[in-house]
Amino acid sequence: MDRPSYGYSAENSPEPQAQPVCPRHPDRVSYVRCKRCERPACPDCQRPTPVGVLCVDCERDVSRQQASTRPRNAMGGGMGRGTPYVTYTLIALNVLAYVGQMLVPQIVLQLGLFIPVRAVVMPWTFFSAGFLHGGILHLLLNMYALWIVGQHLERTLGHYRYVAVYLVSVLGGHTAIYLIADPFQSAWVSGTLGASGGVFGLFAAMFIVNRQLGGQTAQILVLIALNLVITFTIPGISWQGHLGGLVLGAAVTAGMFALRPKATPGADRQALARRSAFLHAAVIAAATVLCLVLIIVKTLMVMAL
Repeated sequence: MDRPSYGYSAENSPEPQAQPVCPRHPDRVSYVRCKRCERPACPDCQRPTPVGVLCVDCERDVSRQQASTRPRNAMGGGMGRGTPYVTYTLIALNVLAYVGQMLVPQIVLQLGLFIPVRAVVMPWTFFSAGFLHGGILHLLLNMYALWIVGQHLERTLGHYRYVAVYLVSVLGGHTAIYLIADPFQSAWVSGTLGASGGVFGLFAAMFIVNRQLGGQTAQILVLIALNLVITFTIPGISWQGHLGGLVLGAAVTAGMFALRPKATPGADRQALARRSAFLHAAVIAAATVLCLVLIIVKTLMVMAL
């Protein structure tokens, strides 16, 4: 009589379980699993986090989700740091330029002063003249206005949009001077300098921002009005530069607000931020191209005289 067998034969013995391998590196055995997807992850694919080890893919997904819910500024860009580094930099550049004027006035003014008759062959003066000043009082007034308005706008618009509005306003101010100057009058050979065109552009941007965000606009309107009165009543002030900076600063800021993508519930805010950056860069580029076209047209008209 055959006895029952209590062991396992070779035919019905279970197969040994396969060793866990990293999905990205199948030749590597790993007993460490991702806390999120529970897939094995080799040392090269492990990402330590406060909640445990994540794999590369899960770490990227978590970062993308966090970025999509990160707070954005009024223009859809990242909040960034609260310190107004761009405003500090602009003030420092203006002060350094003024120091250069004191030390080597002939060189600095000769290379940086904006004069319509030579502006086309020295195109950098459309910007460089915005960092030069006619005296210490002129410098202090402009830097005080830049500090008061700039630090608020830099937080609201973001570093890059803020400096773009400022520089485009400087360009717009000198473009207006170039367009309005009569080739047969002294204005065509007179020099212009000062950050006022950029500051007036920031005044206009401040008004647009406050109006769009429901803030107070009365104070900035009074400030703009007072500065315009001073501009048109005190001799020697370039009203063309102030008005050009004011108009272009307002137009660029209004254009950026008009093209700002609207966030809806569940929308990918990171994708909206990229779209916002592209559209706002296009607004800045369009304003720059407009100035270039106007400069070319005026140059051709002067050459035809």
